[in-house]
Amino acid sequence: MILQVSAQMFLVILVGLLARRRGYLTAESTGTLGRFIIDVTFPALIFTQVLRTMDQAVLLNQWYVPLFGAGFILAGQLVGSLLAPIFAPKPQQPTFIFLVALTNWTFLPLPIAHALFAEAGTQAVLLMNIGAQVLLWTLCVWRLGKNAARRPPTLQLLINPGLLATAASLLLVLTNAPVHVWAKGVGQAYGAEIVAKTAFDAASLVASLTVPLSMLVTGGQLAGALERGLHLSKPLWGVLLGRLLVTPLLMTLGLMALRRAGFHSAAVPTHVACLIAGMPAAVSCGAFCDRYGGDTDLATQVVFTSTLIGLATVPVLEMVLGIWGM
Repeated sequence: MILQVSAQMFLVILVGLLARRRGYLTAESTGTLGRFIIDVTFPALIFTQVLRTMDQAVLLNQWYVPLFGAGFILAGQLVGSLLAPIFAPKPQQPTFIFLVALTNWTFLPLPIAHALFAEAGTQAVLLMNIGAQVLLWTLCVWRLGKNAARRPPTLQLLINPGLLATAASLLLVLTNAPVHVWAKGVGQAYGAEIVAKTAFDAASLVASLTVPLSMLVTGGQLAGALERGLHLSKPLWGVLLGRLLVTPLLMTLGLMALRRAGFHSAAVPTHVACLIAGMPAAVSCGAFCDRYGGDTDLATQVVFTSTLIGLATVPVLEMVLGIWGM
């Protein structure tokens, strides 16, 4: 399963790379597509996923699972902050920390969690997505753009489309708004519900562009990095160490400590949280770095190499979690 999903990612990234080489994508159009992903398709994906998969009972009964999503982001932020001064020059350190923190928490783990735990695995991934999204659009983006020349104002960060989409979808779910008909496809839609369902379906089409566009943009950015001379740098190796080894270790030890302290969580979300903590860097890293003033070349290299090396490290992590009883 890991090999199959990763191979799909590589092939689409390769299409983006070839498109840039042939002139279908340029540096300008790649940057524009990246901004479109961050401001439009990614928020649409958040909004539609939450409404389609969550309900009030699930959120109230498993309130702690989104905290696991925030947990693996915080673990990555901590690891990145500790490793950045060792591996990266000061101008690269915000990007370094961002890349260690931003794991691939949806596209890659979703089919793996479903194969391992069926619907319980899928639900765990999507619940953790909520906590991870909140941390991404606040702490992660703020720290990424902290030293950038074109850093957006703090207020602009707090009212960005991704965070607003997360808040709006959670509000609808928690207030038990009648969204089941047009969001989950249950029953017939009548009157105003038809309009709402049509709008939701249109948003879902836009949301479906997020992953393929992100990989095309990554391929285009990788082509640009190759033109400028791609090399295996010290910051790259530092990010790979933090992302694929130290962060999952810290997350696993943290959850084991909570268990010993008397906090008992369901087995599936606990296992899935540890597994996501060791996933490769998110395919949208390059788009975020371009949008908020990070080092796009480093981000592109990390996405490509972490996905490749993750073919070996993720199965090993899965085996270790089983041995440790996680």
